[in-house]
Amino acid sequence: MNQPNSITSVYAPPFKIVAKYFITAIISFVLLNLLLLSNYTQFSGFHFRPIIMALTHVATLGWITMIIFGALFQLIPVVLEVKLYSEKLAEIQFWIFSIGIIGFVYSILNFGSGEIIIISAAILNLAMLIFSYNSIATLLKVNKWNLTGFYLASAIFYFFVTAIAGLLMAVNLVFPFVKINHLNYLNLHVHIAFIGWVTMVIMGVSFKLIPMFTLSHGYSLTSGKWALVIINIGLLGLSTVMHYQNTITLFYLFSILIAIGIYIFLFQISIIFKNRLRKKFDIGIKFSITAYLMLAVVTLLGLLISFIDYEKINNLSLIYGYLIVFGFVSFLIVGQMYKIVPFLVWYHKYSSKVGFEKVPLLKEMFNENYAHIGFYLMLTALIGSISSLAFNLSMGVMFSFSIMFLSSLIFLFNMITIFRK
Repeated sequence: MNQPNSITSVYAPPFKIVAKYFITAIISFVLLNLLLLSNYTQFSGFHFRPIIMALTHVATLGWITMIIFGALFQLIPVVLEVKLYSEKLAEIQFWIFSIGIIGFVYSILNFGSGEIIIISAAILNLAMLIFSYNSIATLLKVNKWNLTGFYLASAIFYFFVTAIAGLLMAVNLVFPFVKINHLNYLNLHVHIAFIGWVTMVIMGVSFKLIPMFTLSHGYSLTSGKWALVIINIGLLGLSTVMHYQNTITLFYLFSILIAIGIYIFLFQISIIFKNRLRKKFDIGIKFSITAYLMLAVVTLLGLLISFIDYEKINNLSLIYGYLIVFGFVSFLIVGQMYKIVPFLVWYHKYSSKVGFEKVPLLKEMFNENYAHIGFYLMLTALIGSISSLAFNLSMGVMFSFSIMFLSSLIFLFNMITIFRK
């Protein structure tokens, strides 16, 4: 099954490697929502606090990055038609990264554990460096580059930068050496991670997955190319000027460029959807479309925050972060997991049995009615959480987090159903 319209091929690594990352990430997503619900009274005010930082890293490392690792180990070989440089390194990386996450989150919650936070950050960096090395070594073997490949190459570069910056910031918390305000570097670290790493990956794989799942053909990728160039200029510029004083005009300029690049990407996605043959949207695409709409919202909000003193507006930084993690990234991941995981499990368990015995259809791999319920619960929880945070309604936050937790349990149930098929 080595066609360009598939997410598997002879180049793909063993499914057990990818599945390990996916399963751990899904468990982390449920745990994240349980921790949010358990600590809802502390989810307000300034964002630079141990509990908020711990929850953020459960989300960014345990949920989002763990999923991305698994997805890239599957998609880079398929999209770029090249074998993964080392499957053994991908296996080793998983265990090192998992240990690093546990230690790092623990050390943040126990903020006095200076040595542990540095050691854990170093362990995480080791795993990230292994991933970067494995990915770069794989990319060096590529003969046929495409737009997705260039996005993923950019994302891996920013991931490497994010990893090194994260380690230096962990050291700075214990042994201060940075002269500029630590929070300025924290904000830069967060945006390089979410825009340069997470969003670049999402953009790149979108050009592969959305056309495949919607049967889209006959469109130009010119807007996608422009988005790549503009976002890179904005990110590199922003990363440079943040190290210097009196560069506020350039800061605004590069922030606007990033926003423009993201909206050009969204325009490209709308073109792909307009050229689809499959007119009906299934549950996976419904989640994904919602995520793209949320990206438009958080981009506008992020641009607004860069121009104002956001700390004076009630919970605005938390609203912004929550919209990114749950409104944009989590909706996109859940939607794509409903497309990718059923196919991969079906392919590895049933493809060889077609024609010899009855095999399930892809839509029979999970309960789609439950998935729709999960979608509406997640959307309700998102709206409720943002509204409650905006008006500082503690009970509203608790109720909304409860709904989001229930939605994550439905997602977990469906994923278990797929893997047990």
